[in-house]
Amino acid sequence: MADLETEKPSAGAQVFNGVKFVANVVLLPGASQIVEGRVVPGIAYAGGGLIVRCLLPGILGPLGWLAVGLDSYSYSVSGKHLWQSSRPPAKPDQRPARPPE
Repeated sequence: MADLETEKPSAGAQVFNGVKFVANVVLLPGASQIVEGRVVPGIAYAGGGLIVRCLLPGILGPLGWLAVGLDSYSYSVSGKHLWQSSRPPAKPDQRPARPPE
């Protein structure tokens, strides 16, 4: 994968990422994982999306489906889950180390 800070993806990669996004959110969560050859995680995302969609009542089912699809897309594109990519990078401690007393 391209490092997002230093290199922009090509136009073809952007189109492919858009297709993966639509496939994960509309068609089936985990579709991009399966297309990329990571079948086991793709099936796990698909099963999770179907279970969430069937078991959660009312609007929570489609929202769960959307959440699983977005996490699958995030992992497919960046290699990180949604909860890992939303955190700011950890900053090293700014204070100088104290000598032992």
